[in-house]
Amino acid sequence: MKALKTFQGALDVLLRWFCIILFALLVLLVTFQVVARFTVGGNAWTEAMARVIFIWQGIIGAAYVIGENDDVAIDFLVRKFPAFVVKIFEVLAHSIVAFFAIWVMIWGGGELASSAMDQTVELLPFKQGMLYLILPISGTLITIYCILHIVHAVTSEVKIVNEEDIDISTLQEEGI
Repeated sequence: MKALKTFQGALDVLLRWFCIILFALLVLLVTFQVVARFTVGGNAWTEAMARVIFIWQGIIGAAYVIGENDDVAIDFLVRKFPAFVVKIFEVLAHSIVAFFAIWVMIWGGGELASSAMDQTVELLPFKQGMLYLILPISGTLITIYCILHIVHAVTSEVKIVNEEDIDISTLQEEGI
């Protein structure tokens, strides 16, 4: 279990820094685009590259959020069941997400990427298929995270917290 925790922690750090770097590149590109528009008339490639970076950051960011287990989950009703039923629902939910990632993102994204390898991207020196490779990459990351979550759900105890037992003063306010 410790090896899985270490692996997940390293993967989290890698994805976090990858998203930070993509965001910094996005800010630099858009800033350059605005400055260039008023000085030399603008560069069309910056808009296309900013769009690609934005999409990549969103898709890799989704994999990171799933890895952190911070994705949207409405578990109000599920938490009313006994612990073993909650565990079954957790495994089922992660299995469904993994199935989607494998079928749509890895298989479908791989097909899309391979079919678009002969198309060039306007204004950029990339093939369209190279840009679509983010789908199977992100799908693989999501599948890995789902497997890690399933292993964690099976091997750990389920903590059921009643809403009456939550001390609101101890909760941290999340920044929006």
